[in-house]
Amino acid sequence: MASQFTVKILPKDIQQIALFLDVDGTLYDIENSPSLIKPCFRLQKKLHTIRNRLGGALGLISGRSLDDLDRIFDNNKIPLAGNHGAQLRDALRTNEYQADTGNIKGIAHKIKELLNEQKNIEIENKGSNLTVHFRNSTIDRKEINKIIMELVKYEPKLTFLKGKEVIEVKPLSYNKGTAISYFMRTKPFIKRRPIFIGDDVSDEDGFETVNNKGGWSVRVGNYKRSKANFFLPNVKSVHEIMEQLLKSR
Repeated sequence: MASQFTVKILPKDIQQIALFLDVDGTLYDIENSPSLIKPCFRLQKKLHTIRNRLGGALGLISGRSLDDLDRIFDNNKIPLAGNHGAQLRDALRTNEYQADTGNIKGIAHKIKELLNEQKNIEIENKGSNLTVHFRNSTIDRKEINKIIMELVKYEPKLTFLKGKEVIEVKPLSYNKGTAISYFMRTKPFIKRRPIFIGDDVSDEDGFETVNNKGGWSVRVGNYKRSKANFFLPNVKSVHEIMEQLLKSR
């Protein structure tokens, strides 16, 4: 069983760590629709301050697209990984990479056809990725899993990922772990100890990468099957950890 995460970093060691944060379910409580998440000036200011304390070594690793992350975080200069690692923008804002979109548009069309009678299904086409939200739907979860599994089966460059009342169709070669690995090879992350905090199945690749690099992996919610070696009970506790980091003077 993972133990609860606490920050015990001496002021002189603050420049030796890199912090990576998921967004939904980690920085924000999950809403019924992703569009309900709005910019929060207080959070933006907190992230900006933490980034400065860490010498720039703060990254957001999200399932949202870069455009949506820019909307929420006001085009902040924080390094971003969007679409579960399929989009990257580094600290110098010079290396934005758009993964091959594969047959995402065709799959979105087929899903709409197959689920035409189902209400409250939200299909979000994010270019390189596709997210099917069914939090507000009464659809049989096994049925939608089966439909998407069948569609993706014939796409060698794509895979799918089940999350909290969502299914993500995504490029096979990219995940949150590959995103963290990329950042750890770039300044100012190089040679630091990574910390990654996330809350969902999509964050497990990130936890594994951080563990392999001798870092600290933290899952929000105490899940027995997680690869994370620490946990935090909820979003509020993530913000408390951020406050502790700011006090490490």
